[in-house]
Amino acid sequence: MAMSFRGWAKNYLSGLLVYTSGMALFNFLPYYQSGLSWQTQWTLMYLYLSYVILSPLYYAFLKNGSGEGKPFLFLRAVKKYFSTVFWPGKHSEISREEKVATLFMAVKLFYLPTMINFFWNNLGIARPFYENFQWYPFALNFLFVVDTLIFAFGYAFEFRFLKNVVKSVEPTIFGWAVTLICYPPFNMFAGKYVPWGANDYADFGNVTIYARIILVLLLAIFVAASISLGFKASNLTNRGIVSKFPYSVVRHPAYVSKILIWWITLVPVMSIPFALGMCFWTIIYFFRAMTEERHLMQDPDYVAYCRKVKYRFVPGIF
Repeated sequence: MAMSFRGWAKNYLSGLLVYTSGMALFNFLPYYQSGLSWQTQWTLMYLYLSYVILSPLYYAFLKNGSGEGKPFLFLRAVKKYFSTVFWPGKHSEISREEKVATLFMAVKLFYLPTMINFFWNNLGIARPFYENFQWYPFALNFLFVVDTLIFAFGYAFEFRFLKNVVKSVEPTIFGWAVTLICYPPFNMFAGKYVPWGANDYADFGNVTIYARIILVLLLAIFVAASISLGFKASNLTNRGIVSKFPYSVVRHPAYVSKILIWWITLVPVMSIPFALGMCFWTIIYFFRAMTEERHLMQDPDYVAYCRKVKYRFVPGIF
């Protein structure tokens, strides 16, 4: 059954309002003006124009005639909130669907430009190494390009036919805090106070070649985790449980491989301040894993997954 005109209009126009507001933020906020490359700005504009032009057709032929998109649910939640604030006697309960939609709009607003920017930056860095081939820098940046492209796609698109519809979003402030601090601009603020010595191009002397092979293998595991997530890739969300390699070995392969890379590249310049700084980030990622599990445990599929994959970080140990 095709969507009614009213359903079509409310979904399309609410999306248009939300995404137009997002584009205004990306274009006028000083942080985005200075922090986003021109390629990122154009990519965001193309995505926006694609929504403007193509989404009317999508909504017109949507099979689920009663479906309400997340932008509409988000705006309805905002309306209920302000109704309660300005008219205390008029209390409207915000539904679970509306809460999920509101939180995912925040996830999309923050992470989509960030990941697209990462993608273009890594692609730009990789090109010179392709023309004047150097295996290690090329391998690093190629893997980062793949990783950020997967996540950028995940933040941009949510469709039932891709099986990546958001089921829930991290509900706690602490869970959001330990995740957001790992990304700009928050990690740059943390970097003013937390010493950082890790360097992908650290010199290990006579064993540099062997160290770099290990680093590339660890990064490959990190990217393999992103590939396994596929269209479901995104932070702070449950879009369905993934149990393929490397998630079939441990529950948090991406976090483990990233932290190991950082500790290994810290070795040549190891000092007490740098070690304490790395301990800080290790603890942050530990709590990311813990809050992620607490959130996902609400899903029976994840409970079953944890019974099957018993270890969080190290097979057979922890």
